[in-house]
Amino acid sequence: MKAVEISNLSISYGLESEPALDGINLEIEEGEFVLLVGRTGSGKSTLLNAINGVIPHVIQASVEGSVKVFGIDTQQAELKEITKYVGTVYQVPEDQIFALIVEDDVAFGPENMAVPPEEIAHRVEWALKEVNLWEQRKAPTFLLSGGQKQRLVIAGALAMRPKLLILDEPTSMLDSLGTEEVFNTLRRLRDEYGITIIMAEHKVERVLGLVDRLVLIHNKKIAIDAPIREALMRNIESYGIEEPQIAAIHKMVNPTAKIAPLNVDEFIDMNKSVVEGLLDKNLPFIDPDTLLSNETENVIEFNDVWFKYERSKEFTLKGINFTVKKGEIASIMGPNGSGKTTALRIIAGLQKPTKGKVVLNGDDVAKLNMAKIAKIVGYVFQDPDQMILNTTVMSEVTFSPRLRGESKEEAEKKAEELLRMFGLYIYKDTSPHMLSVGQRRLLTLCSVLINNPAILLLDEPTRGLDKQTGEEILSYIKDLNKNYKITVIMVSHNVKQAADYSNKAIVFYDGKVAYEGTPREAFIRASEHKEWSVVPPQVFQLTYKLRIKPPAVKLNEVSALFESIGIIKKESGKNPVGE
Repeated sequence: MKAVEISNLSISYGLESEPALDGINLEIEEGEFVLLVGRTGSGKSTLLNAINGVIPHVIQASVEGSVKVFGIDTQQAELKEITKYVGTVYQVPEDQIFALIVEDDVAFGPENMAVPPEEIAHRVEWALKEVNLWEQRKAPTFLLSGGQKQRLVIAGALAMRPKLLILDEPTSMLDSLGTEEVFNTLRRLRDEYGITIIMAEHKVERVLGLVDRLVLIHNKKIAIDAPIREALMRNIESYGIEEPQIAAIHKMVNPTAKIAPLNVDEFIDMNKSVVEGLLDKNLPFIDPDTLLSNETENVIEFNDVWFKYERSKEFTLKGINFTVKKGEIASIMGPNGSGKTTALRIIAGLQKPTKGKVVLNGDDVAKLNMAKIAKIVGYVFQDPDQMILNTTVMSEVTFSPRLRGESKEEAEKKAEELLRMFGLYIYKDTSPHMLSVGQRRLLTLCSVLINNPAILLLDEPTRGLDKQTGEEILSYIKDLNKNYKITVIMVSHNVKQAADYSNKAIVFYDGKVAYEGTPREAFIRASEHKEWSVVPPQVFQLTYKLRIKPPAVKLNEVSALFESIGIIKKESGKNPVGE
């Protein structure tokens, strides 16, 4: 029996003229692990909610066609019947945690299905052991790390004994270690129990050794449906989807190949003659954007900063020291809980150091009032919902200019330009809470950029966004940096974006600065410090392994190397790839 059978599925919401999905046909075999990709707003979540029965039983929508899960029609069957077969894990784990204690939360689902107490206890123990949380069974759920919370939600789904597990962006909030924890759990569930898994995920590069098949949704239809190795040779980047760097490099040297390698070692095995010519070479082109700024003026200085939250026994920051110069783009990396967001909050004046001093443009931040800080600093939170205050998209963006005394006409003119740039103008009269998570993130960025800050703080600015949308945001910010010398500090777990858009890297670990310098040197150091949770991009991994000096951090550096030794031909008049 097939796990999923979808025939001619079209879904529309309310009075919207455009369908969210249009004519979807899809079959998934039992035991398959399918990666679902598509741009933000492409319909991935709609498809998952149609499979698990949330549409139409919870979310009202017009549905044409059929969806069957293990032979059960999800439109006709009751939701409680569907949940016997399907478990779902959504993007934000807190939205699915209902109890204060770990084991009570896992028991919540079976209790609601009237499962006998002895069986519930057995399921709770089994599920928590499967996700390596059994030792934390008595722990308060609110004290778990991000990775632990996501694994707890998976345990809650497993306690229902599903045959199909659906995951919607399950690692978007996690660092590399947390992501690896979740993916290792999924690998074990597939290998040991044969559970069918469908996962929507933007981190294509991180799941290559995990999934069997890639399904890409574009313009509300399925554009690609193929085994993962074949799909990676189908130019998925043209659809705005992340193309793994190792696949891009493979296509440089084997443009007609039918299948792609999934990791650096496979690339080396598949391209031995090419690799032999690369060993111990010198990198001929170093992208100037990866070099440290020549500016001498420090706009931010952390001097032996310690910080402890009220009622906490432990210090979050433990003697932090670093500087950021005017016009730099600095990426702060490191594991969850290492103090990255806390540092941003101190710069923005939302927290004051317990000890030490933070200097902003020559002034002690602790002695500045919020009005003065707000004229200099713009801060985009990690969670967009913590920033949204108004009832329409337009009023949200114009809120702070109007507070400063700008006329409605002047403020709306500025807002329109930003909203059009990020594709949100059509929603100007819509409630922000009707937007997707990714769209709300874009909205909060607009509401900060309209103030023209001299220093821009970004906490995971592209989390939950597809590659194309994320790069559009960062390219716009880089243009602002280049043209107006604004200083940018962004917290990010996306190492490729740190390499592509930053000229400075600051690695936090255990409340301390473990490294401060260039992204390239940060990756060299991180290769020897797995605990930093900084997994270097694949171009770095490959060139580092081949002893190329210095290791590359961008694709354009690799293409320049290939051109210099004749592996690929240089196209006349064109810059290296990626510029």
